[in-house]
Amino acid sequence: MGVFSSGGVGIDLGSANVTICLENEGIVLREPSYVLTLREDTDEILAVGRDARLMLGRTPKDVVLVSPIADGAVGNITLATALIQQLSDKALGKRRALEKNRLVVSMSQGCTRVERTALEDAVRTAGARRSALVRSSVAAAIGAGVPIEEPRGSLLVCVGGSTTDITILSMNGVVAARTLRTGSLSLDEAITRYIRREKGLVIGQRTAEDLKIDLGNALRTPTLMRQKVTLRGRDAASGKPSTVEITAADIHNAIQPPLEALAENIRDAFENIPPELAEDILPQGLYLSGGGALLEGFADRLGEMLGLRVSLGENPQDDVALGCCMIASSDRLMQKLAQSGCLVEI
Repeated sequence: MGVFSSGGVGIDLGSANVTICLENEGIVLREPSYVLTLREDTDEILAVGRDARLMLGRTPKDVVLVSPIADGAVGNITLATALIQQLSDKALGKRRALEKNRLVVSMSQGCTRVERTALEDAVRTAGARRSALVRSSVAAAIGAGVPIEEPRGSLLVCVGGSTTDITILSMNGVVAARTLRTGSLSLDEAITRYIRREKGLVIGQRTAEDLKIDLGNALRTPTLMRQKVTLRGRDAASGKPSTVEITAADIHNAIQPPLEALAENIRDAFENIPPELAEDILPQGLYLSGGGALLEGFADRLGEMLGLRVSLGENPQDDVALGCCMIASSDRLMQKLAQSGCLVEI
């Protein structure tokens, strides 16, 4: 740990969730990327994380619920800084918790120069003694145990909330990459639209996400029709409270369009891999990471479509934060990633 007496801190600053990992402790916090502020004065922060998300769809007119991280980029520096600071204080159990720590925060592979500058400002203002940004795909690979230091190509697909990174890694660097501006949140939106169109019921984002988690399946199985829930919402025509029955088959049908688009993009990226790298990847297959990888049957469907073996860890949603923490805890690893251009100290 050296002069950093409190050790390394890794933060996966995602569009859907913020995940924090501490050296020698592992994952200690995962909360939604929301900030609750006054509508007329967004500097007046009322709540962050899980406390803010409880107000989703329930906010009065004078307050507004904001997600300062959109499409893997910082949309509001002040609110992103507050999100990092307050959740870090909560994770470490003290105020101004980052002052004696080395902090590594993830950034999307497709991050533009302007987006990176905004993220740098937010992380710098958070007050860590020393901080750095690392490509989220690299952090995910390290957290998942992918052998990226070897002189051969490894294919990693990291499905986040708003972005999906498809990356080939070798010798601690990125050989080729593609970022899709779509992720697991697009499945929530598809569920909301489907239920309104097919069932005549208006539901919120929280309900759609719960349906995806409880009933979502990328594969059509014989049990889909037997899994069902009773859903309450607002009738789209009359505006009155209404109740309908939703089956797992409904959710399966709802998520097919964005799921197929995502899988097709992944296949297209794979088909454009140089032959030499494809030879490296074929024997080991691809590594699947990120919270979106938790969708039931997604790994199997992707494997069938690409004709590859798909490796999925026990907790893929933790890979990025875990990798960031491992990087923050190792001077040697930080130096190697800085040399390959995957890490930027700020």
